Amino acid sequence: MFKERLLMKIFSILLLTCTFAFADAKQDNYVDNILDASGIKIDHNALNASKIISIAREDQEKTDSSIALSMALYLKAPYKDVLEELKRSSNRVSNYKHAFSHEIKKDKNIKKYFKDAYLLPDEDDEIKRLKTYNGGGEFNLSKDEIKLLNKLRKEHKDIAKLFFKQILFQRTKAYMQDGIHGITAYEHCDHGDTLKDGFKGSSIGMKVFRKKFPNMYNYFMNYPKVQSLKQFDEHFYVIKDKIDKRVTFLLKHQIIEQKPNITLIAEREFYISNSLDGIQTEILCTPYKEGTFIALSAQSYTDRVAGFSRKIAVKFGRNAMKEQILPLFQNLQKKFHH
Repeated sequence: MFKERLLMKIFSILLLTCTFAFADAKQDNYVDNILDASGIKIDHNALNASKIISIAREDQEKTDSSIALSMALYLKAPYKDVLEELKRSSNRVSNYKHAFSHEIKKDKNIKKYFKDAYLLPDEDDEIKRLKTYNGGGEFNLSKDEIKLLNKLRKEHKDIAKLFFKQILFQRTKAYMQDGIHGITAYEHCDHGDTLKDGFKGSSIGMKVFRKKFPNMYNYFMNYPKVQSLKQFDEHFYVIKDKIDKRVTFLLKHQIIEQKPNITLIAEREFYISNSLDGIQTEILCTPYKEGTFIALSAQSYTDRVAGFSRKIAVKFGRNAMKEQILPLFQNLQKKFHH
């Protein structure tokens, strides 16, 4: 009897081990299939050494004014630990002393979330720019927003305390009502395209997101016309930070779909003063081999890369985008790769 129980116990352990080994192999194949479907050719030696891999994605640049980039990283660390750090890091700001990231709740009075969205006296370079701005690419403003700026200049002395609050409030309200269709065209965008067109056009190139996560892709692209599903964790943020040596305000829309062995984070960011008009990213996090695999696909849109000098401008734009995304991967690498 004892011998039979022992044999049964050994058999159960072997069965369990085989089940886990099969599940791990299946998960590894899943990641390999995603890499194949994305068309990314990855240096597996660099990946296994936990190096950050960055790849220019010309195949995803569907409009003259779009830039696309992918990144990948493998860490020998537990999936749950990496995922929690990834969530924290994705909304972390730089060490700039006036930087902040405030979550905007979808309630009746969203105006209160923008109370800190103004320039301080020691941010005088940006204040000077704002006071003398009359159009062009120094700020990402629509014709109506420039009219508002001129109106505030005449009526108030301290426009640095009023202007950004109003603009960010209006933009958030419009986006929550109409999604990317509520994004106003910038005055400096003189060739017919808008940020909305850029986001829609570049999203067509997101093959993996579209095929592997169709429900989330549909919601992300058609927000808010499509009803959110229970499994989506959704957030909105107003952020102040220093990017490219300039103080800037930005709005972020983030959607997270978390499953037992895979998580996808989709984000859109809209900038008021930056060399890029906006960025949308999709971040995949999943168990892989002895640790966790993280992949990011980013599409940026700016009219500054369209036209005759596109080759030079794209190189500049990709570097600007990389500089904004890279810290997320560097933070994960620093924390988990020893």
